[in-house]
Amino acid sequence: MKRTAFEESNEPHWVDLESTLAALDSKQPAMDARRLPRLFRQVCGDLALAQQRMYGRKLCERLNTMVIGAYQHLHLALNRGASGFVRFFAATFPQGVRREAALVWLNFALFFAPLAAFLAAAYFEPKWIFALLPPELRQMMDAQYGAGTGDEYVREQFGSNFGMFGFYIMNNVSINFRIFAGGVILGVGAAYGIGYQGVFIGAMFGYVHHSGNPERLYTFCSSHSSWELLGFILGGAAGMRIGLALVNPGRLTRMAALRDAGRRALPVLLGSTAMISCAAVIEGFFSPSSAPAGLKYTVGILGWVMFAAYFSLAGRRMDAT
Repeated sequence: MKRTAFEESNEPHWVDLESTLAALDSKQPAMDARRLPRLFRQVCGDLALAQQRMYGRKLCERLNTMVIGAYQHLHLALNRGASGFVRFFAATFPQGVRREAALVWLNFALFFAPLAAFLAAAYFEPKWIFALLPPELRQMMDAQYGAGTGDEYVREQFGSNFGMFGFYIMNNVSINFRIFAGGVILGVGAAYGIGYQGVFIGAMFGYVHHSGNPERLYTFCSSHSSWELLGFILGGAAGMRIGLALVNPGRLTRMAALRDAGRRALPVLLGSTAMISCAAVIEGFFSPSSAPAGLKYTVGILGWVMFAAYFSLAGRRMDAT
């Protein structure tokens, strides 16, 4: 292809890229900046052809200027994405949790009150535990937390640590989204979901206290407990925020109140999902490992201390701005 034909066939997207870059350079909205990556790839190919076919210094310099400009804007966009990710966990997420402090504490009570009640039932009224837990679940817990070797039972069930991780992340994230989705039912569904988790986990812990080896249970659960349990509690708080917007929209229409509640609940839901995903990593790889019990307890305690400090302090400077 001759240089003239090459320029004529490619001039439209060169002009398109130059106008897009000019708009971005002047901080003006570009017509469609989403096309920048595609235009960048096209011009990179054109520059390579122009240099190979020796179409002249002037044309190559023009194309090279476009390539450099497009690369700089794409690099800035990537950096903004990374900084947005950092900002979310450094400020947006903990700020969102503090805004919903009342709902967070309510869900905390809804979870831990029944859990404590069923732990007490292990000593005073164990019949409640046996009434709640089906026989097959009790058999599984006997195998994992009874006299046998719990780690071997877990690996037989899932085949590998990665299999455990896959099961835990699918199971726990689905529980969190069910708790959140229950909030749409006037907030009652979220309250029921988080309360049920407290009852069920409390019954399992109470059963092990009554019939199994509590040390093995706590050694397994301690290291990921803060990530998982707080994740469920925050998912419940996010769901309740949605439900309360439907129950009490205030001076807003219900649709406007729902949109506002969604903006408030979304950071809490996303953050809680990230916490539960991290819990699945710990639960699949570290919790069943042969690490000393003291180390697992230390990791667990540090997790609760870390989250207490994180949700209390992170993003405080931005709160005031």
